[in-house]
Order: sequence, then structure tokens, then C-alpha cells
Amino acid sequence: MSVTRVILPKLGLTMDEGRLIAWHKREGERVEKGEVLFEVETDKANLEIEASASGIVRRILLQAGASAPVATVIALIADTADEPLPTDAPSSMTAPAAMTAGPAAGMPAGSLSPAATMSGVDSTERVRSSPAARKRAQELGVDINVVRGTGPGGRVGLEDVEAAASSASTSAPHSSAAGEKREPLTRMRRAVAAAMTRSAREAPQFSISRDVDMTAANAKRKAAGVSYTDVIVAAAAIALRVHPRLRSRFDGDAVIVSEKIDVGLAVSLDAGLIVPVLRDADRKPLAALREEREALEAAVRSGRARADAFGDAAITVSNLGTFGVDRFTAIVNPPEASILAVGRVADRVIAVNGAPALRPVVSLTLTVDHRVADGADAARYLADIANGLET
Repeated sequence: MSVTRVILPKLGLTMDEGRLIAWHKREGERVEKGEVLFEVETDKANLEIEASASGIVRRILLQAGASAPVATVIALIADTADEPLPTDAPSSMTAPAAMTAGPAAGMPAGSLSPAATMSGVDSTERVRSSPAARKRAQELGVDINVVRGTGPGGRVGLEDVEAAASSASTSAPHSSAAGEKREPLTRMRRAVAAAMTRSAREAPQFSISRDVDMTAANAKRKAAGVSYTDVIVAAAAIALRVHPRLRSRFDGDAVIVSEKIDVGLAVSLDAGLIVPVLRDADRKPLAALREEREALEAAVRSGRARADAFGDAAITVSNLGTFGVDRFTAIVNPPEASILAVGRVADRVIAVNGAPALRPVVSLTLTVDHRVADGADAARYLADIANGLET
């Protein structure tokens, strides 16, 4: 017999805490491994988290609506309903000592011992706050020592810092022009802003474009009952097989090459931009890609995506053609090294066998991290995408 400690997982490189939205099981109920156990809000989306073990939910330590740092123990699952719990098992999350500042530097999420997880990492901190909150306070010029924390145990989170900055701005004379309103950034918009700032600051980028005749692709998509997005994602994924540099990421003094060809798909939401990932996109038939894409889009729009729906993409495809955009240049989504911007498919007069012809044409623009690949690498990859679509 054993007891499994359920932790709040780290679901992104920048995630240091999450807010628990709902439990799918109550204390005393049975849960099976792989069954959705709870939902958590991150800077990306609301994600469904599966149980890592089967058993009885013996104790829930973090209630819905509360926030906690990653790697915090939030529940206990036991083999039986009457199995004794370990003597060091936490009984609640209500005391200030129940909160931590997150895993120690260099430690993977979940590697802390249960005792360390529940006791607090730094007992000398004047204010219990997340690293993201402290960083944001510095950026906004807010004294975090006077910010009132609304998280468990009085912990100061990003929202508290933003609220304090907004309050100070509102109370200050002439803080904004007439007719203006200050709106604090949403969690997702903050994540987008941070990622794009990092991309523009750290990655030297260049872009190349190419117009593609979509006649053959149009016939193929109609036969398969899929969208232009599906055939372009498939072409981009298949072409990546022979272009390892375009499925790499820069890592200090090395380049990390992804062996899996997972393709991110930029999806626009009211709260910001989100990138769910189509797994093994180069191996799936068009119909399967369409089904997976539609399911992912529905999940992220409803706020009920699974935790494995994000991260580790080799490339992102961003399609603004559905908005009537002819062509545009996208910014690389770190840590990826490339992104493909797709304009609308529109009828244009082009030369075919030396004669003018009316054909459906799309403009594709590939943006690449120059630290990973050069212009010739990008040109060859884009040419292979075009050839795949045209033939």
C-alpha cells in the first residue's frame, strides 16, 4: 500500500505558480490513473491535469480558487479508503507556512521533498511572494514590501503587484489623459508580452517570403475534406524531416535538434494568443490532422485544454489568411527557431507554361532565428514546403 502526493505541476518555462480552478473528484472518491483530476489556470490557459496514480482521493489540500507555487503538494491519493496516511503528510494549506517560493534554483519541479515543499523555501523573506511578482514589482517601481497579498497565506502574486501599480497610478495627479482608462494586463497577455519581448531582444531574426500556387493543394484538401491550414501544416511538417536546423533551438553554446516534428498552431483568443501543438504532424494523414486541430482549437477556446496540449513544438504556423490578410511577418515563438506566417489564398494571375493563368495563390513568410540557421537553410526549407504544396 502507498500514498501518492499530488503536486501542482510546472506547465511552462515561465510558470512559477498556478491557480486551482476546480477539482473533478471529491475526498473519498476513486480516481483512475490518466483520468482528469483537477483544472489549473496558468499564463497560457485553463488546463486539465490527469491523475498520476489510481486510488482514493484521501485529502485535498488546496481548494478551488486558491493559488500555490509549482511543486506544492495539493492532494493525497491512497490505495484504500482506510489506509493510514504518513505522519509527515500535510493536513491543510491554510497556514502561511504552507506556501513556498517554488523549487530551488536548478531543481526540476517535483524534486523537492514533501517536507521541504510544505515548509517554505526561504524563511527569511520579508514578504512571501512569487519570483514573477518580485520581478514585475521592480519593473513597475512598486515596493513589494507594502503590497497586500491576496494569495494563500497572504502571498503576493502578479495580480497584487499589478493592482498596487494601478492604484498608485490612479491616485497620482494627472496620471492619464482625459478619456483614457488603465487596464491591467491579463495573465495571458503578460505571457505573450514577455515571450515576444524575449524573442525580439535575444534572437536576431530574418524573414523570407514566397508565393505558392495552391491549385494542387486545393484539390487535395477538397478530396480530404480539410482546410488550407491543414494542408499547409502537413507540408511544413513533412519538409522539416530533411531540415534539422529548422527544427532546432539555440541553447547557449549548442543547438538542440528536435527529433519529433510537433507543430504549434497560433490561435487568437480575446485574452491573447495561445499556441497548442499538433503532435507528430508529419506522420498523420490530413483527416487526422484536421480532427486534432479542431479538437485543440475547441479545447483552448473553451478553456479546457489538457496539459500536454502545449510546449515542445519544432515550429509554429500562424495563419491570418482567414482575416483577409494577404501577407505578414511573424515573430519567432521562443524557444523555437522558426515560424511560418500564412496569408490568405486568393486568385491571382500568374504565368503557367509561359501563358497567363488565374490560380489560387498564397504568400508564405518564414521567420528564422539567425543563430540557428542561415538564409540558404531557410530558402531550401521554404522551397520544399512550396514544392510539397504545388505537387
